[in-house]
Amino acid sequence: RKVRAMPKLALAVSAACHVILAARVHTGSGSDQPDFVPLLRSAKRRWSAAVRVVVADAGYDSEQHHRIARQQMKVRSIIPAAIGRPSSKPPRGRYRRLMRQRFARKADRKHYGQRAQSETVNSMMKRNFGDALRSVKPQRREKEMLLRAMAHNIMLL
Repeated sequence: RKVRAMPKLALAVSAACHVILAARVHTGSGSDQPDFVPLLRSAKRRWSAAVRVVVADAGYDSEQHHRIARQQMKVRSIIPAAIGRPSSKPPRGRYRRLMRQRFARKADRKHYGQRAQSETVNSMMKRNFGDALRSVKPQRREKEMLLRAMAHNIMLL
């Protein structure tokens, strides 16, 4: 029961200024992968000039995410290829193979290092607003998390 009621907040963050470009909230456990495309679309729609490169951790790795980002949205995607167990075989997809090659030669080190800025935003929000939600109902918790994201952006302005 506690796992089902766990609130989740997924953020798209500008590494340069810590502004939250897009946010998605839901309740429950599970993968964060379903949040990738809606977050990217929302951030691109609202801040089209600011979104040129998207960096995500291996939990968001999929050929489909790379294809949508690069071909449909014209955004360079940097997501390390996640492979369940060590293997000498390259990943199957074109973009996942490219990521494996680029990470092996550390070509994207500068951009991928900026991924930590999203953790900085999470830390800033917890420090400023606390790490506990006051709301009891799941719908209200979701609204409270979105309100905190908006308040974070207002505080930065």
